[in-house]
Amino acid sequence: MKVAALDCVWYDLPLEKRLKHIADLGFKGVEFWLTAAELGYDPAPEWPSTHEVARLSLSPRELAKLVDNVGLKIVGFGQYAFMGHYPTVFDPPEIEKGRRREKRIEDIKSMLTYAAETGAKYVIGETGGDPAKSEQWKIVVDVVRQLVDHAEKVGAVLAVENTPQMHIATPDAQLRLMKEIDSKALRVLYDPANLNLTPPGKWNLPGIIKKLKDYIALVHAKDSVYHEGPYGRIPDDAWDCPPIGKGQVPWPECLEAFKEIGYDGYLIVEYAPPVHAVRREDRETGAIEGLRYLEGLLKKKGLQ
Repeated sequence: MKVAALDCVWYDLPLEKRLKHIADLGFKGVEFWLTAAELGYDPAPEWPSTHEVARLSLSPRELAKLVDNVGLKIVGFGQYAFMGHYPTVFDPPEIEKGRRREKRIEDIKSMLTYAAETGAKYVIGETGGDPAKSEQWKIVVDVVRQLVDHAEKVGAVLAVENTPQMHIATPDAQLRLMKEIDSKALRVLYDPANLNLTPPGKWNLPGIIKKLKDYIALVHAKDSVYHEGPYGRIPDDAWDCPPIGKGQVPWPECLEAFKEIGYDGYLIVEYAPPVHAVRREDRETGAIEGLRYLEGLLKKKGLQ
């Protein structure tokens, strides 16, 4: 297993400097989130309102070369809510209809093509939709099926993340989606910290890894503390996500479970979204702390 970074921590650095900085810190790969928006796609925004997203014109081959030149690997692109933008990161996204939905689907298809042409192939995202509304399941399946059909054609993979306020919030929902669509172009991004924030809390996080063993392609690595509010919120209307190793996610046991199922992919450090709630300097400190913690565990367990 290797540790990768989420690029939106360094939202104020130009792309080449950002990549070099990520490599210099010791990360082995990068998930493009900010860069996806810079390339003209429409993923979920995760930057301060004062930050203007730069526009880039890079072919997939040019981007892949930039990343390779600094010694990194592209882990994937994201981060979409497939069925619609959310008003805040703590509320279920709207379900877009008509032309707006078609436009979103075409945008994600375009990113799937771009990702495949870089050689990275993964596009990461959440379904959108409200987990309390079972009638939205048909929409989930219809949208994801369209995306997967395209992914199959271009050689890409759609990686669906579990997220507390989204329709796909639990491992049972992830498994149901995998089985209903049944394609190698559809896989799971497992986020144990997100699951820990999902009511009713107290999930067997290492056990879920074994449950999803046939489908996990990528992992978001962060930590969290569950509270009794909606989606695990704390009273000031935020999620409690301390640096890795300081929350409730049993990362030593999770790494053992990953080892047991033969997972040899990336652990993508994701620290303290949303950006506007945490200074960039503090995000970097937290990301580095997570990197060092995971590297120490991987070395101890002989998994590097």
